[in-house]
Amino acid sequence: MRSVWLAAFPFALAGAAFAAPQDDPIQPHHSVLSALADDGIVTDLARAGDTLIAVGERGHVLRSTDGETWTQIPMPVSVMLTRVEFLDANTGWIGGHDATILKTEDGGETWSLQNYQPELEQAVYDLHFFDADNGLAVGAYDLFWRTDDGGDSWTPVDSPVGQGELHHYSITELADGTLLIAGERSMLARSTDGGETWDRVASPYFGSYFGAVPNGDTGAIIFGLRGNVYLLPNVVELPTLEPDEYGEYPLGEMPEGGATQLTFNGNDSLFNAFVADDGHTYFVGVNGTIVRYTEGESELARVPGGGASAVGDIDQLDDNLVLGGETGLNHLAIGR
Repeated sequence: MRSVWLAAFPFALAGAAFAAPQDDPIQPHHSVLSALADDGIVTDLARAGDTLIAVGERGHVLRSTDGETWTQIPMPVSVMLTRVEFLDANTGWIGGHDATILKTEDGGETWSLQNYQPELEQAVYDLHFFDADNGLAVGAYDLFWRTDDGGDSWTPVDSPVGQGELHHYSITELADGTLLIAGERSMLARSTDGGETWDRVASPYFGSYFGAVPNGDTGAIIFGLRGNVYLLPNVVELPTLEPDEYGEYPLGEMPEGGATQLTFNGNDSLFNAFVADDGHTYFVGVNGTIVRYTEGESELARVPGGGASAVGDIDQLDDNLVLGGETGLNHLAIGR
């Protein structure tokens, strides 16, 4: 199954089956409103001003202003939605299976379908917009697109990022403007010119990374399979890699101090992360795992409250952490 859920969430052995059957390969089915939508699988969360948007299975999109009560939004697709990103309080995009991309300009109250290509058999796993017009999308099997008209049209990016069949799970802008893509088989790619050119860079671990969060002026924290978390103090200084004669990229030699492993009691795969208002970075993953990073420490602290099921994402509204995952939406008081 060509799904980030298969790679990231072992419980979703039928991940692609969560989308309603596509009888017509061109025209998508609309999502179905359900009283139990907030108990369904949630893959991602994002803030739009004072509102939180959650996305997940069957094209479900929900809005909340308190993290406790949720309103489902009718959507023009019923596929698994994997990512939601907002440029500001009004303008945002959603990516999903079948190369789906949707846009809102009213804070998530209504959404328009910008791209839907099930024939590609690719999913959009992340989106990054520099402004209202210019953005990037990355995803399954080397999906890597650019738009200069707010997402109305997309063109492939010619870059050496992938190896023909790699999933690109996330694209992150760091504090200094550097862009970092994280993905399968230790794939890390860097751009220092706004995404115009890209380089593969050295990696401290041969395995999949599911995401990255900015850290400091030039750094990032990357995370992925089996609880592998690394602090990269200076992404710009990571050595550039060249492919071998078979087109494969080596791990490369990390410079001294180029990566510090952050550990916790366990080896649970981590799927998503965010930096809270208090400066702590929270990571979530399988088995209800929530761990917290405090600047300057190398040990991640476990945070209770995630339950026993996989947590797909975490965000914050006021003094509550809002969790989305295998069993829907939940919240807990920050600082627990």
